[in-house]
Amino acid sequence: MKLIVSIGDINGIGLEIFLKAVNQVFSENLNIDFTLSGNKKSINEYISLIKDKLNFNCFVENDIHINNHKIEIKEIDTYSPIYFGKISPIAGKLAGESIELSAKEVLNGNYDAILTLPINKDAFNLANNNFPGHTEFLASICNVDSPLMILCSQGINVALVTIHEAIKNVPNLITTDILNIRFQQFFNSLVQDFAYAAPKIAVLSLNPHAGENGKFGSEELDTIIPAIKNSYLKDHLFGPFPADGFFAHGSYKNYSGVLAMYHDQGLIPLKLLADGGGVNFTANLPIVRTSPDHGTAFEISGQGVADHKSTYEAIILAKEIFMKRKKT
Repeated sequence: MKLIVSIGDINGIGLEIFLKAVNQVFSENLNIDFTLSGNKKSINEYISLIKDKLNFNCFVENDIHINNHKIEIKEIDTYSPIYFGKISPIAGKLAGESIELSAKEVLNGNYDAILTLPINKDAFNLANNNFPGHTEFLASICNVDSPLMILCSQGINVALVTIHEAIKNVPNLITTDILNIRFQQFFNSLVQDFAYAAPKIAVLSLNPHAGENGKFGSEELDTIIPAIKNSYLKDHLFGPFPADGFFAHGSYKNYSGVLAMYHDQGLIPLKLLADGGGVNFTANLPIVRTSPDHGTAFEISGQGVADHKSTYEAIILAKEIFMKRKKT
Protein backbone atom coordinates (compact mmCIF):
# COMPACT_ATOMS: atom_id res chain seq x y z
CA MET A 1 0.00 0.00 0.00
CA LYS A 2 1.18 3.54 -0.82
CA LEU A 3 0.22 6.13 1.78
CA ILE A 4 0.80 9.87 1.34
CA VAL A 5 0.88 12.02 4.46
CA SER A 6 0.13 15.73 4.81
CA ILE A 7 2.53 17.39 7.21
CA GLY A 8 0.04 19.25 9.39
CA ASP A 9 1.27 22.18 11.47
CA ILE A 10 5.06 22.00 11.57
CA ASN A 11 5.12 23.68 15.01
CA GLY A 12 3.07 20.94 16.66
CA ILE A 13 3.53 17.28 17.52
CA GLY A 14 2.37 15.96 14.12
CA LEU A 15 5.73 15.11 12.62
CA GLU A 16 6.96 13.60 15.88
CA ILE A 17 4.03 11.22 16.25
CA PHE A 18 4.21 10.35 12.56
CA LEU A 19 7.87 9.33 12.84
CA LYS A 20 7.16 7.26 15.94
CA ALA A 21 4.17 5.55 14.33
CA VAL A 22 6.07 4.80 11.13
CA ASN A 23 8.93 3.34 13.13
CA GLN A 24 6.44 0.94 14.71
CA VAL A 25 4.95 0.07 11.30
CA PHE A 26 8.41 -0.63 9.90
CA SER A 27 9.26 -2.85 12.88
CA GLU A 28 6.10 -4.88 12.23
CA ASN A 29 6.75 -5.28 8.48
CA LEU A 30 3.27 -4.16 7.50
CA ASN A 31 4.10 -3.53 3.83
CA ILE A 32 3.21 0.17 3.69
CA ASP A 33 5.22 2.68 1.67
CA PHE A 34 5.16 6.24 3.03
CA THR A 35 5.52 9.61 1.33
CA LEU A 36 5.47 12.83 3.35
CA SER A 37 4.25 15.95 1.59
CA GLY A 38 6.22 18.89 2.99
CA ASN A 39 9.23 21.17 2.78
CA LYS A 40 12.53 19.34 3.14
CA LYS A 41 14.27 22.20 4.96
CA SER A 42 11.46 22.45 7.51
CA ILE A 43 11.41 18.68 7.97
CA ASN A 44 15.18 18.55 8.45
CA GLU A 45 15.06 21.34 11.04
CA TYR A 46 12.26 19.61 12.93
CA ILE A 47 14.02 16.25 13.03
CA SER A 48 17.33 17.86 14.01
CA LEU A 49 15.60 19.43 17.03
CA ILE A 50 13.91 16.24 18.31
CA LYS A 51 16.14 13.37 17.11
CA ASP A 52 17.93 13.08 20.45
CA LYS A 53 14.53 12.54 22.10
CA LEU A 54 13.62 9.61 19.83
CA ASN A 55 14.56 6.03 20.64
CA PHE A 56 15.49 5.23 17.04
CA ASN A 57 17.86 6.64 14.44
CA CYS A 58 16.24 9.27 12.21
CA PHE A 59 17.75 11.78 9.78
CA VAL A 60 17.08 13.54 6.45
CA GLU A 61 19.19 12.92 3.35
CA ASN A 62 17.02 13.48 0.28
CA ASP A 63 14.51 11.19 2.00
CA ILE A 64 13.72 10.66 5.68
CA HIS A 65 15.65 7.68 7.00
CA ILE A 66 14.47 5.66 9.99
CA ASN A 67 16.98 2.95 10.80
CA ASN A 68 17.18 0.96 7.54
CA HIS A 69 13.94 2.29 6.06
CA LYS A 70 13.07 5.48 4.26
CA ILE A 71 10.16 7.86 3.76
CA GLU A 72 10.04 9.76 0.50
CA ILE A 73 9.53 13.52 0.67
CA LYS A 74 7.24 15.14 -1.89
CA GLU A 75 8.63 18.65 -1.94
CA ILE A 76 6.57 21.77 -1.28
CA ASP A 77 8.30 25.10 -1.90
CA THR A 78 6.90 26.87 1.16
CA TYR A 79 9.48 26.84 3.94
CA SER A 80 8.28 27.31 7.50
CA PRO A 81 10.89 27.71 10.25
CA ILE A 82 10.31 25.67 13.39
CA TYR A 83 8.86 27.55 16.37
CA PHE A 84 7.46 24.83 18.58
CA GLY A 85 4.11 25.77 20.11
CA LYS A 86 3.71 28.99 18.13
CA ILE A 87 0.90 30.02 15.78
CA SER A 88 2.42 30.92 12.41
CA PRO A 89 0.66 31.89 9.17
CA ILE A 90 3.51 30.40 7.14
CA ALA A 91 3.07 27.10 8.98
CA GLY A 92 -0.64 27.30 8.14
CA LYS A 93 0.24 27.92 4.50
CA LEU A 94 2.54 24.89 4.39
CA ALA A 95 -0.15 22.76 6.06
CA GLY A 96 -2.82 23.82 3.54
CA GLU A 97 -0.59 23.25 0.53
CA SER A 98 0.38 19.84 1.84
CA ILE A 99 -3.24 18.77 2.30
CA GLU A 100 -4.19 19.94 -1.18
CA LEU A 101 -1.22 18.30 -2.89
CA SER A 102 -1.66 15.03 -0.99
CA ALA A 103 -5.39 14.77 -1.67
CA LYS A 104 -4.92 15.45 -5.37
CA GLU A 105 -2.21 12.80 -5.56
CA VAL A 106 -4.68 10.24 -4.19
CA LEU A 107 -7.44 11.47 -6.50
CA ASN A 108 -5.08 11.03 -9.45
CA GLY A 109 -4.37 7.44 -8.44
CA ASN A 110 -0.73 7.95 -7.49
CA TYR A 111 -1.37 6.87 -3.89
CA ASP A 112 -3.89 4.60 -2.20
CA ALA A 113 -4.86 6.78 0.77
CA ILE A 114 -4.05 9.95 2.67
CA LEU A 115 -3.13 10.37 6.33
CA THR A 116 -3.52 13.95 7.53
CA LEU A 117 -1.47 15.13 10.51
CA PRO A 118 -3.03 17.70 12.89
CA ILE A 119 -3.35 21.35 11.89
CA ASN A 120 -3.75 24.44 14.04
CA LYS A 121 -7.02 26.04 12.93
CA ASP A 122 -5.87 29.59 13.69
CA ALA A 123 -2.65 29.24 11.70
CA PHE A 124 -4.56 27.47 8.93
CA ASN A 125 -7.10 30.32 8.65
CA LEU A 126 -4.41 33.03 8.89
CA ALA A 127 -3.02 31.54 5.69
CA ASN A 128 -6.35 32.25 3.93
CA ASN A 129 -7.58 28.66 4.14
CA ASN A 130 -11.24 29.52 4.71
CA PHE A 131 -12.49 26.18 6.00
CA PRO A 132 -13.45 25.09 9.54
CA GLY A 133 -11.07 22.14 9.31
CA HIS A 134 -9.67 19.22 7.39
CA THR A 135 -13.04 17.59 6.70
CA GLU A 136 -14.56 20.52 4.84
CA PHE A 137 -11.31 21.35 3.01
CA LEU A 138 -10.92 17.79 1.73
CA ALA A 139 -14.57 17.71 0.67
CA SER A 140 -13.99 20.87 -1.38
CA ILE A 141 -10.90 19.39 -3.04
CA CYS A 142 -12.85 16.22 -3.84
CA ASN A 143 -15.90 18.21 -5.04
CA VAL A 144 -18.16 16.60 -2.41
CA ASP A 145 -20.97 18.62 -0.83
CA SER A 146 -21.57 16.59 2.31
CA PRO A 147 -18.68 14.68 3.92
CA LEU A 148 -19.36 12.40 6.89
CA MET A 149 -17.06 12.48 9.91
CA ILE A 150 -16.65 9.13 11.65
CA LEU A 151 -14.54 8.61 14.77
CA CYS A 152 -13.44 5.02 15.28
CA SER A 153 -11.81 2.97 18.01
CA GLN A 154 -11.77 -0.76 18.74
CA GLY A 155 -14.94 -1.49 16.81
CA ILE A 156 -16.80 1.61 18.01
CA ASN A 157 -17.85 3.87 15.13
CA VAL A 158 -19.40 7.26 15.90
CA ALA A 159 -20.64 9.49 13.05
CA LEU A 160 -21.87 13.07 13.26
CA VAL A 161 -24.97 14.67 11.78
CA THR A 162 -23.47 18.16 12.19
CA ILE A 163 -19.71 18.70 12.30
CA HIS A 164 -18.03 22.01 13.11
CA GLU A 165 -21.09 24.05 14.08
CA ALA A 166 -21.89 26.35 16.99
CA ILE A 167 -24.20 24.65 19.50
CA LYS A 168 -26.80 27.42 19.11
CA ASN A 169 -27.12 26.56 15.41
CA VAL A 170 -27.44 22.80 15.79
CA PRO A 171 -31.23 22.46 16.40
CA ASN A 172 -32.08 24.27 13.17
CA LEU A 173 -29.63 22.08 11.26
CA ILE A 174 -31.30 18.85 12.37
CA THR A 175 -33.71 18.44 9.48
CA THR A 176 -35.35 15.45 7.86
CA ASP A 177 -33.24 15.96 4.75
CA ILE A 178 -29.89 15.98 6.57
CA LEU A 179 -30.89 12.99 8.70
CA ASN A 180 -31.82 10.98 5.60
CA ILE A 181 -28.49 11.90 4.03
CA ARG A 182 -26.56 10.85 7.15
CA PHE A 183 -28.54 7.59 7.50
CA GLN A 184 -27.60 6.66 3.95
CA GLN A 185 -23.97 7.80 4.17
CA PHE A 186 -23.34 6.01 7.46
CA PHE A 187 -25.04 2.83 6.30
CA ASN A 188 -23.02 2.83 3.07
CA SER A 189 -19.73 3.36 4.89
CA LEU A 190 -20.42 0.67 7.47
CA VAL A 191 -21.02 -1.78 4.62
CA GLN A 192 -18.25 -0.64 2.26
CA ASP A 193 -15.52 0.48 4.65
CA PHE A 194 -16.17 -1.58 7.78
CA ALA A 195 -17.61 -4.76 6.19
CA TYR A 196 -20.89 -4.98 8.12
CA ALA A 197 -23.37 -7.00 6.06
CA ALA A 198 -26.43 -5.64 7.88
CA PRO A 199 -25.41 -2.64 10.01
CA LYS A 200 -27.31 -1.65 13.13
CA ILE A 201 -27.20 2.12 13.64
CA ALA A 202 -28.05 3.69 16.98
CA VAL A 203 -29.37 7.25 16.60
CA LEU A 204 -28.84 9.59 19.53
CA SER A 205 -31.37 12.19 20.62
CA LEU A 206 -30.62 15.90 20.53
CA ASN A 207 -32.17 16.78 23.89
CA PRO A 208 -31.72 15.35 27.41
CA HIS A 209 -33.79 12.22 28.03
CA ALA A 210 -34.70 12.19 24.32
CA GLY A 211 -36.84 15.26 24.92
CA GLU A 212 -39.04 13.61 27.58
CA ASN A 213 -42.06 13.60 25.24
CA GLY A 214 -41.57 17.25 24.36
CA LYS A 215 -40.83 18.60 27.84
CA PHE A 216 -37.16 19.28 27.03
CA GLY A 217 -37.45 20.02 23.33
CA SER A 218 -39.50 18.95 20.36
CA GLU A 219 -36.83 17.89 17.86
CA GLU A 220 -37.24 14.21 18.67
CA LEU A 221 -41.02 14.24 18.19
CA ASP A 222 -41.04 16.60 15.23
CA THR A 223 -38.02 15.44 13.25
CA ILE A 224 -35.80 12.63 14.52
CA ILE A 225 -38.42 9.95 15.28
CA PRO A 226 -40.40 10.56 12.04
CA ALA A 227 -37.17 10.51 10.02
CA ILE A 228 -36.27 7.11 11.48
CA LYS A 229 -39.78 5.67 11.00
CA ASN A 230 -40.09 6.92 7.41
CA SER A 231 -36.59 5.97 6.27
CA TYR A 232 -36.30 3.03 3.90
CA LEU A 233 -33.37 2.03 6.15
CA LYS A 234 -35.66 1.93 9.19
CA ASP A 235 -34.91 -1.76 9.87
CA HIS A 236 -31.29 -0.74 10.45
CA LEU A 237 -32.04 2.33 12.58
CA PHE A 238 -32.71 2.35 16.33
CA GLY A 239 -33.49 5.13 18.78
CA PRO A 240 -33.35 7.97 19.41
CA PHE A 241 -31.43 7.19 22.59
CA PRO A 242 -30.49 9.67 25.35
CA ALA A 243 -26.74 10.05 24.89
CA ASP A 244 -25.69 9.93 28.54
CA GLY A 245 -27.18 6.58 29.46
CA PHE A 246 -26.41 5.11 26.06
CA PHE A 247 -22.69 5.43 26.58
CA ALA A 248 -22.65 5.08 30.36
CA HIS A 249 -24.39 1.68 30.30
CA GLY A 250 -22.42 0.27 27.36
CA SER A 251 -25.34 0.17 24.93
CA TYR A 252 -22.97 1.21 22.11
CA LYS A 253 -21.54 -2.32 22.19
CA ASN A 254 -24.77 -3.63 20.62
CA TYR A 255 -24.52 -1.55 17.44
CA SER A 256 -22.34 -1.30 14.35
CA GLY A 257 -22.33 2.47 14.58
CA VAL A 258 -23.67 5.42 16.56
CA LEU A 259 -25.04 8.55 14.89
CA ALA A 260 -24.60 11.61 17.13
CA MET A 261 -26.38 14.90 16.50
CA TYR A 262 -23.41 17.19 17.12
CA HIS A 263 -19.64 17.22 17.55
CA ASP A 264 -19.07 16.95 21.31
CA GLN A 265 -22.03 14.64 21.90
CA GLY A 266 -20.30 11.90 19.95
CA LEU A 267 -16.62 12.75 20.25
CA ILE A 268 -16.27 13.21 24.00
CA PRO A 269 -17.42 9.65 24.88
CA LEU A 270 -15.60 8.16 21.89
CA LYS A 271 -12.31 9.78 22.86
CA LEU A 272 -12.72 8.68 26.47
CA LEU A 273 -13.36 5.11 25.37
CA ALA A 274 -10.48 5.23 22.88
CA ASP A 275 -7.99 6.18 25.61
CA GLY A 276 -5.69 8.00 23.19
CA GLY A 277 -6.18 5.66 20.25
CA GLY A 278 -9.12 7.04 18.28
CA VAL A 279 -9.06 7.63 14.53
CA ASN A 280 -10.85 10.27 12.48
CA PHE A 281 -12.11 8.87 9.17
CA THR A 282 -13.88 10.94 6.53
CA ALA A 283 -16.55 8.95 4.71
CA ASN A 284 -18.43 9.88 1.55
CA LEU A 285 -15.21 10.90 -0.22
CA PRO A 286 -13.79 9.25 -3.35
CA ILE A 287 -10.50 8.83 -1.44
CA VAL A 288 -9.58 7.11 1.82
CA ARG A 289 -8.61 9.66 4.47
CA THR A 290 -7.75 9.02 8.10
CA SER A 291 -6.20 11.16 10.81
CA PRO A 292 -5.31 10.94 14.50
CA ASP A 293 -8.22 12.10 16.63
CA HIS A 294 -6.37 14.93 18.37
CA GLY A 295 -4.80 18.29 17.64
CA THR A 296 -1.34 19.81 17.50
CA ALA A 297 -0.71 19.75 21.28
CA PHE A 298 1.42 22.89 21.12
CA GLU A 299 2.00 22.69 24.88
CA ILE A 300 4.20 19.58 24.51
CA SER A 301 5.57 20.04 20.98
CA GLY A 302 9.31 19.56 20.62
CA GLN A 303 9.62 17.63 23.88
CA GLY A 304 9.59 14.11 22.41
CA VAL A 305 6.85 12.97 24.80
CA ALA A 306 3.84 12.82 22.44
CA ASP A 307 1.92 9.54 22.23
CA HIS A 308 1.75 8.13 18.69
CA LYS A 309 -0.98 5.53 19.36
CA SER A 310 -3.72 7.41 17.49
CA THR A 311 -1.49 8.04 14.47
CA TYR A 312 -0.44 4.38 14.33
CA GLU A 313 -4.09 3.29 14.44
CA ALA A 314 -4.96 5.84 11.73
CA ILE A 315 -2.32 4.25 9.47
CA ILE A 316 -3.68 0.77 10.14
CA LEU A 317 -7.29 1.84 9.52
CA ALA A 318 -6.33 3.56 6.26
CA LYS A 319 -4.84 0.31 5.02
CA GLU A 320 -7.82 -1.76 6.18
CA ILE A 321 -10.37 0.51 4.49
CA PHE A 322 -8.33 0.73 1.30
CA MET A 323 -8.12 -3.07 1.11
CA LYS A 324 -11.87 -3.45 1.74
CA ARG A 325 -12.72 -0.92 -0.99
CA LYS A 326 -10.29 -2.64 -3.33
CA LYS A 327 -12.20 -5.91 -2.97
CA THR A 328 -15.59 -4.35 -3.88
